[in-house]
This record gives sequence, structure tokens and C-alpha cells, in this order.
Amino acid sequence: MLDLFTLLVFLLVFVGFYALRANSRRQRREDAMAARLAALRLQMQRESGMAAAVLQSADSIALPGQDDLVLRWRWLGQRLTRLRGGLRSLGWLRTLRQRILVSAAVALIGALALVRMTGTPIALALLVAPVLWVTLCTLLYQQAMGKHLAALARSLPEAIDGITRICRSGVPLHSAFGIAADHLHGPLAPELREIENWLKLGVPLKQAMQSSAERVPLPEYRFFAVILIISQESGGRLGDTLERLSATLRARAELGMKVQAKTSEARASAKIVAMLVPGVLLYMYANSPEDFRFMFNDAAGVKVMIYAAASVGLGLFITHLMVKRIR
Repeated sequence: MLDLFTLLVFLLVFVGFYALRANSRRQRREDAMAARLAALRLQMQRESGMAAAVLQSADSIALPGQDDLVLRWRWLGQRLTRLRGGLRSLGWLRTLRQRILVSAAVALIGALALVRMTGTPIALALLVAPVLWVTLCTLLYQQAMGKHLAALARSLPEAIDGITRICRSGVPLHSAFGIAADHLHGPLAPELREIENWLKLGVPLKQAMQSSAERVPLPEYRFFAVILIISQESGGRLGDTLERLSATLRARAELGMKVQAKTSEARASAKIVAMLVPGVLLYMYANSPEDFRFMFNDAAGVKVMIYAAASVGLGLFITHLMVKRIR
């Protein structure tokens, strides 16, 4: 038992070290991107001759819905604001209450079924249900947001090509968004119409594109917004720049498809390993319920379950690192 405990401690320390390392790398990338955007913003303000105080003055036109929800805790407010923007882009705000109730009911039923299968006290369901609810909501939101961002990435080069052709035909940029949205199919069309509506109300293009970049959490779309802002303030051939950006985005999409093809075997192996554990547990519960309850009610069975969960989690984490390193 001592060797098993030592192995579990080593595995937990190993997984925790790599999790902290990945988190620190992601934080450094986010800080570098924020610093780069701040430097670019200052450069554009110097070139255009506008001070930052003018943009933040009381008489400026502010776009609604971008303030933090919790002003006292800024970090939490930014996360909630980002979550609200994601729900709005997915179209879930109208049915948010129904989705919460349905997911809570599913989590409660799952917790009661798990308590009954394992033979543990029913009071444990009150502790398991919130965890299952948060996990279920997170998985559904991430899956829907991933599909939404993939659809945005697919339709962005087409939208850029449309705006490029419209601008080259002599139509002003402020009117090109609406014309491109009328001939565009996908989740990017409502965003272009919203930009056009703000521009018709007199909002500057810079503020409209900054707000749009916050609503669309896609790096390629931020490049598009930065190009439009710089082109409006410093001039230049917008059509040629947008054409090069469209070609670059298509090349990146092609490279991403090649990466998906090269990592398909590793991702399929990870999915098989992830589904193997619940499949074996369900098979054990159907054939020998006594052995299944032994895994959750006996001290030795709990240790075996902890060891199995730690080993499978470590394997999935290493596979995830291998796939991310290829990217």
C-alpha cells in the first residue's frame, strides 16, 4: 500500500507540474498579446493625433454591453462579461433559463443514478449534482463555442473577399459591411450587420471594430479588425492588404487540416482510452453489481479507483501535450 501511495503522490505532483507549466505558458502568451495590442493602440493614437482621454471622455459614443458585470472584482467581471458575450454570439440568451433548468435536472438525475449504482448515502447526491451540473454546462458550452468559432473561421475568408471586391468597385467601407452580409451565409453575417448599424448611428469605425473583436474571440478576426483600423487612420491600399490576409487565412486553414490529419491517430487513441473506463465500469455493474459497489464502498476498492483515475488521467494529459506540441 505504501508503494501505491508513493506512486499516486508522484503522479499527482507530475500532473500538477505540467498543468502549472502549461498554464504559465498560456498566461505568457496572453500577456504578450495584450502588450502588443496596447503598443499598437498607442502607435495608432500617436499617428492619428488623438489622445486616449478623448476616447474615454463622457461625450464619446460608447457601445453598450461591454462593461464588466462585477466592478469590485475585475477578474470575475471580465470573465462574466466574456461569458455573456459568448452566450449572445451563440444565441443562448433567450433560452438560457430553460437550458439551465434542463441541465440541472439531468445533473440531478445522473447524481441520483450514480448514488444508487454505487450504494453510497443519498446525501452524497447533493454534493455530486452541482459538480455534474458545472461539468455538463462547461462541456456543452465549449463544444458549441468550438463549432461556432470553426464556422466563423471558415466564413471569414469569404467575407474578406466580399468586402475587398465591394471596396474595389468604389463603394465606401462603411457601406461594404451590409452588402457583404447580404451575400454571406454563416454566423459572421449578423456581426457584419451589427457593425453596419453602429456605423450608421455615427460610431467611429475604430470603436465599432474594437467592440466587434471583443465579441468574436477569434485571432484571425482580430487581425482583420486591426487591418481595417490601421487602413482607415494611416491610409494605404486596403484591397491588396485584405487580399493578402484572405490568402494567409486560407493557407492557415489548409495547414490546420493537415495537422488534424497527422494527429488523427493520437486523438482517436485518446478518445478510445477515455471511453474505455466508463465502458468497463458499466460492464462490471451489469455483470457483477457486488464487485462494482466494492470499488466505491471498500477502502481497497477506493484506492484502486484512485489509481486507475490517476493513471488514465496522466495518459490523456500526456496525449494532449503531444497533440498540442505538434500544433
